[in-house]
Amino acid sequence: MHQARHCELCDHQTVTLKEGTICELTDRKPDFHRTCLNISLNRKFEDKLKLANVQYQKVLNTKVWTYAYFTTFLVLSIMVMGGAAYFAYYLFNLTDRVGVVSVAPVVIFAIGVALLSMAFGARNKYRQDLAAALHNKEKIDQVLVLYNIDYQIDMKFGKNYHGTQDVYVDVKFKGR
Repeated sequence: MHQARHCELCDHQTVTLKEGTICELTDRKPDFHRTCLNISLNRKFEDKLKLANVQYQKVLNTKVWTYAYFTTFLVLSIMVMGGAAYFAYYLFNLTDRVGVVSVAPVVIFAIGVALLSMAFGARNKYRQDLAAALHNKEKIDQVLVLYNIDYQIDMKFGKNYHGTQDVYVDVKFKGR
């Protein structure tokens, strides 16, 4: 495991453009094998832990709406593309001349493809957001395992005002 993961949670970390992560106690780059004896997991650590868990939970909370959106737009796109195919078939049988093609079925089919891309776009965005949030949470959890720190987190989501949601977080540590 990379030593910087430990330092990102420690209150003794200093970051410079020239040298990167520096320990304030030794004024050198981190130099430890498995765990740091001088690590200070306080305010910075708790803030990052809370943020990672809240982001992960927020993504999980959107799962039902994301898949409802996906299913709705998938069904709509199939219906629109099927309607475009039926309309093209109807126009082809209506005319006696071979080679007469209307632009309308092509436009309708393109709208169906756009709806299909909206369905898969929403699903893919959810999956990417979930993977990123899980990765951030697991990075912190892997460091905590090395220090035998376990935690229980309780979250309560408040009202959502113009895209900003109140979140109340309570963390209880074991082994710290």
